[in-house]
Amino acid sequence: MKRFLKGIWAVVKSMGNWRGVLSLFIVWLIISGAGLIILGFIIRNNWLKGIGITMYAFWLGPFTPLIPINIGLAMLMQRFIFRDKSVSMESIKEKFREGKGE
Repeated sequence: MKRFLKGIWAVVKSMGNWRGVLSLFIVWLIISGAGLIILGFIIRNNWLKGIGITMYAFWLGPFTPLIPINIGLAMLMQRFIFRDKSVSMESIKEKFREGKGE
């Protein structure tokens, strides 16, 4: 588990420019349900808050892969939406190898 977390941290550190941070934040807001909760509070819509809380509760359950999915989608967003050429599948694999200690 420690190696896995080190690998994830290495990938997140490699996303260190503003495009990577923004894509990671946007994807986390969308996938975790936190964005719906915030939007529900802003527009005072209990239905949105309920859906957001349900999504958030699902991801808090055991063995749900929120972090890897979030990082993967954020890197795709950084690469294709923000057109950041510094992100490639090879660099992602290399960072995970570094985290594993290989």
